[in-house]
Amino acid sequence: MGDELVVAVWIWFAVAGLLLVVEMLTADLLFASLALAALAAGVTNAVGGSQTLQGVTFAVFAILSLISLRPIALRHLKKQVPGSATNVDALIGAHAVATSTIDQIAGQVKLSGEIWSAHAESGVIQSGENVVVIAIDGAIARVKRIEEK
Repeated sequence: MGDELVVAVWIWFAVAGLLLVVEMLTADLLFASLALAALAAGVTNAVGGSQTLQGVTFAVFAILSLISLRPIALRHLKKQVPGSATNVDALIGAHAVATSTIDQIAGQVKLSGEIWSAHAESGVIQSGENVVVIAIDGAIARVKRIEEK
């Protein structure tokens, strides 16, 4: 391998590394696809491919990975398992206990081990009653009484 060939291989690999760093910052799999293409072009260079062949290899791998691999990977990354709500979405439907009288203006509940400000959906809920969270508005839990059967 001549010195020029070794330098060109390292340039392709450096470009691939930079694209992977950018991918880590954006996490949308665009730059990962381009990094894969740069690696393929670097391998083409390492086996003695011409500059034209390296460019074609880069283009073909970029297009193929963007069209075929990226959509599949994005589907798997964005897939949500049913029942895997997070943050405040996970609190909707949760049961809590009123720690004070709750009306449409003020009140408090013990929710997931924490005391939350709460507003009743309707009527007045007495301290000690069981409630269910129907919405979260900022830091206020909107609740309704759990009707005993």
